[in-house]
This record gives sequence, C-alpha cells and structure tokens, in this order.
Amino acid sequence: MRLYSFYLRYVSPLRSNTVIFRWLFGFYPAKALWGQYWDWTTLALRSVLRRYLKPDMALLDMGCGPYAVLSRFAHRKLNCSAITGADHCQELIDYARQTDPESGIAYVCSDLFDSISGRFALIVFNAPYIEAGRGEQKGLFPTSLTRKRFCGGKEGVQTIARFLQDAPSYLQPGGKVLLGVNHYHIGREAVRSEIFRSGLRTVATLTNPLTKACVYVLMEKGNAEM
Repeated sequence: MRLYSFYLRYVSPLRSNTVIFRWLFGFYPAKALWGQYWDWTTLALRSVLRRYLKPDMALLDMGCGPYAVLSRFAHRKLNCSAITGADHCQELIDYARQTDPESGIAYVCSDLFDSISGRFALIVFNAPYIEAGRGEQKGLFPTSLTRKRFCGGKEGVQTIARFLQDAPSYLQPGGKVLLGVNHYHIGREAVRSEIFRSGLRTVATLTNPLTKACVYVLMEKGNAEM
C-alpha cells in the first residue's frame, strides 16, 4: 500500500508532464482533458515501433485515444506518412482530429476493425486489459467513458480476443501486429492462450520487468519473419 501511495504521489504525475512528454515523444501534446497522456505500455510500444516501423510502411494505431500518442510519434520521429489512428470512442477521436489538423493522420471512429479498410504493414494496439470485476473493485472505472476505454471484459481478454481474430485480415504479406499489455493487470497465460487460438503466432516478446509492460510481436501463422 505504501508503495502504491508513493507511486500515486511521485511517479504518476510524470505521465501528465508536458516537458517529459515532449522529450519522450517528440511533440507537445494537446491539453490533458482526458486523463494522463501515456502509460507504461505506451512506452514499451514506442520502443518496439522504433525497431520495426519504416517510413514507407502503412501503420494502424488501434485505440489511439484522444492524444494519438503513438500515431503522432510515428509521424514526427519515425517519418511515417501513411498512418491511421482508430478509436471506438467518438469524443476521443474527435479530440485527436481537432488537435492534430496538419499531420495527415487519418482518424477513424471504429469498434476495432468495423470501420477499417485496407491492409497494413504494422498494427499497433495498446489494448484494454483491465478485468471488469477487478477494475470495479479498485475504482479504476470512475466514469462510463473510463470503463469503455480501459475495461477488457472477463479476465481482461475479451477485447484482445476479438482483435486477434480479425487482425490477420488487415495485415499486408509479412506484416506484424504489436500487441501491448501490462501483466500487472492481466495474466500472461490468458494473453498467450488467445494468441494461440488466433491466426497469429508470436515471433518476439519484449517485457519490462519493472513496470510489467509487455509487447507481443505477432505474425500470421505460416508466414516466415522478414
């Protein structure tokens, strides 16, 4: 409990600091109307994007949120020009679009892939993975919007399971999915089981042992890594 209190007091505010954000992601964010700018999974995905994203690739940032952090990082720092940022919350995607009118990022309101067209070399997803009951018990869903954004359903994997089932149909040949989760909130076996059931396989796993943030690098089964 003392450790969590220390975290809330000294560490959590870093995620709302615009100077730190600029240092990490290469641009100043819009006004923080919708909570903190990033979480530990965002940082893990940032590192993996640096490794896998090339300027000529088509990128889909699923669940981009109101600040479109990874989309705009990919545009500003990695020189990617073919970016789609998607989120299922209309008010969040509207805010992202209004506060980023010049990047050329295509912002789409979509329940996962429902309104997505085309195929992508990389699909990045900072998934909602907080288990419904645990989130309610710990007060992590103070509003209906917060619950909609961060609740992963039963065992925290319902949204991940839906995403993994449809993702292969939106990948270019040799394309990759970068699935980000935090194993403080969701068990490894639950995630790995859903990957096993999907049409994807794990080709790399990158984990931060301190923050528990983890990125699974996935490709279609039967597809050799390029």
